[in-house]
Amino acid sequence: MSVASSLRVEDINPDDYSDGVLYLPLGIELQPRRRADWGHPTRPGLPELVAEDRPHGISGRKLLCLLCMRLMAERGQQVEPVWMTFVRTRFGPVFRHENGRSPHEEHIPESDTHKALKEREASAWEATGAQVLVEEWRPRAKRRPDVLAVSARLTVAGEVQHSTISPSLVGRRQKALAAAGDRVVWTTDRDASDIHFLRRVPHLAVPALDDHRMYLRSRTPLLNVVTGWTFFEEQRCGWADIWRGSSRCPVSGRAVPCGKTHVYPSLNVKEYKADPDAVFPFGETVHLDSLLEGILNETWVPYRVQADRTTWVPAAAYERFVEERGHYGDPDMPGQLRIGRGQAQRVCEQNARPVGAASPVPMPVPVAPKPVETKPVPVPPIPLPVAPKPVEAKPALVPPASEEVEAQGRGVDAVCCGKKVAAWAGRPLQLGCQLCPNSPTYYRR
Repeated sequence: MSVASSLRVEDINPDDYSDGVLYLPLGIELQPRRRADWGHPTRPGLPELVAEDRPHGISGRKLLCLLCMRLMAERGQQVEPVWMTFVRTRFGPVFRHENGRSPHEEHIPESDTHKALKEREASAWEATGAQVLVEEWRPRAKRRPDVLAVSARLTVAGEVQHSTISPSLVGRRQKALAAAGDRVVWTTDRDASDIHFLRRVPHLAVPALDDHRMYLRSRTPLLNVVTGWTFFEEQRCGWADIWRGSSRCPVSGRAVPCGKTHVYPSLNVKEYKADPDAVFPFGETVHLDSLLEGILNETWVPYRVQADRTTWVPAAAYERFVEERGHYGDPDMPGQLRIGRGQAQRVCEQNARPVGAASPVPMPVPVAPKPVETKPVPVPPIPLPVAPKPVEAKPALVPPASEEVEAQGRGVDAVCCGKKVAAWAGRPLQLGCQLCPNSPTYYRR
């Protein structure tokens, strides 16, 4: 039996789907890796329909591997259709690439730490009275969150990330979950200095524990959050801003204080006024269960600090803070990814110029003088010249001839950066530049 195709290959965008198999005749995505019913419980005879709809592969042009096509787009390659076949083996029915090889990794089992953090989130949200779903697919959803909490006010999707992944993959997951109408929170156990791939999205980081069982609430009731949150405090203008690194006025940007009070970011826990009716009360430190409850109740909201940094802040002072400083876009969507494409160089190499090439000197633009009325001015007597006193010449620090030859051999005339002696900045390399790590004549290089 053959089913007429209703979708063209040229119209397929792999970013619009998940990592399953696309069945072109019906235009639906199959999820054989995650669900026994392939993600379509209302179609009980779907496996038999696909098995009888022959031929498969490139001759049939019915089954496409969406994961392969998405990986091609991520690598900057031309997206081409990757056809698959549906075969029955002794292990059961499976989808297989036509050439018998899989160019990508299949599903990797979850680690014990990932499972423990996922259980911690689910138990915390269940204690607040929310409906919790773990690893459940939803209709018209492109991504399946690890934990989904549904309350009367908000729907929160919890993503647990134990291993390091690329920031672009984090951004795609964030967009897919936010497009479904969810408030997304990422939880990780990596150190604060090793979560660069999560800084663009709302995240919470807890300490890395040796035993994964310590992440369960029965073993560790109070689990501190080391980064991902910021408090607000009201101070007079001129207070040090930990986000901007200056004491300028946050409204006008001037160095002179305006005399008014503003809201400044702070890490002082005592500045936060917790909800007295909360199931997990706020203590002397920031706990994971308290923040998860606040995120579900919308007492904590995400805020985009910079184009590539997002954090959780109290909702009580959010409106005033945004009114004074503005924001950098929708905090539920991933921020911009900064990619440095310039080659790293030392300061002396950046200031180097070719040997024998003089620095360009700007020529003065001739300006016609304005006519001025001349008046007779008495000329004072010219004094007789006086011979100057002889001045003893001080010996200057001259680099050895070997260093000069070596610099000329490199084809550049390096310039001192002035790190050791400020008076040498912009001059040729001195003998003392051998002690400067920025110099190409550094003695350890």
